[in-house]
Amino acid sequence: MKKIGIFLITILLVLTESVHASEIVTFERTSENRYGIPERFNLGDKQIEHAMITPYVDSSKKVYDFAELFQEEENIKLEEYAQKISKQENYGIVIVTIPDLDSRTPREYADDFYDYNDFSKDGILLLISLGSRDVYISTSGYGQILFDNSRVDSMIEEITPDLSNQDYYDAVHLFLRETENYFDRGPSKSMSRCEIINSYGDYTCKKKVPVFWIIPISTLISLLVTWLCTKKYKKIMLADDADTYLMKEELELGKKVDTFLHTSTARIRISSNSSSGGGGSSHHGSSGASHGGGGGKF
Repeated sequence: MKKIGIFLITILLVLTESVHASEIVTFERTSENRYGIPERFNLGDKQIEHAMITPYVDSSKKVYDFAELFQEEENIKLEEYAQKISKQENYGIVIVTIPDLDSRTPREYADDFYDYNDFSKDGILLLISLGSRDVYISTSGYGQILFDNSRVDSMIEEITPDLSNQDYYDAVHLFLRETENYFDRGPSKSMSRCEIINSYGDYTCKKKVPVFWIIPISTLISLLVTWLCTKKYKKIMLADDADTYLMKEELELGKKVDTFLHTSTARIRISSNSSSGGGGSSHHGSSGASHGGGGGKF
């Protein structure tokens, strides 16, 4: 009877464990596989160092629940939802939960995880660190333009209450829903003139030229200059004597004197470029890739 009881308890424990998501498959990073570092990045000491402390995963997946925050059914639903958005938009949509940060900052861990696995150049990653109670969103490539500072801050604010209440599934589902919503809306007005300029995801934003101001300002300047000149030389009167117009003390035959009454130069700035303007900001990870993002505590 005692043996049957032990057997039943063992079965119960096995079933309980199976409720959580299946084990995440990871691979070994070696010199033969370039340490799992994508070809677009340099293979320097810094890149190898960071890659070796970053899990090397199957990038076809979207949800990596290392902290085991989701039940198996929840994991499946989140995976399906993220896959749907990813295929529809051709973006990398990545969810990562971890027990701790391994001495890295949330930004470093999130950027490294995205860069040192073979995800799309354009994408967004949500990191949840259970031990430090950190939540962080990292954006890559065109994701920096679509998910600008304001949108990232809004998404963090939206999901933080659920995270604080340990409703992890609800938080991530809300994140995916907000992600899908921003895809439907497209870039914000402040980022609509931004574009990616290289394989590292650096981007530039052109500020819109306020054409409607150029003509009024030019006209005002012309009127002002004309008024000043007229005021300065209003003492000139019509006279029928040539001597009136001569400054005899300065008149010397054989010499040529050029007198400039007035010079003026006007400059108008037409446009400017910036990698951190228009409502977005960027930084470079250890790989050299450009990332946007932000985070907080829960």
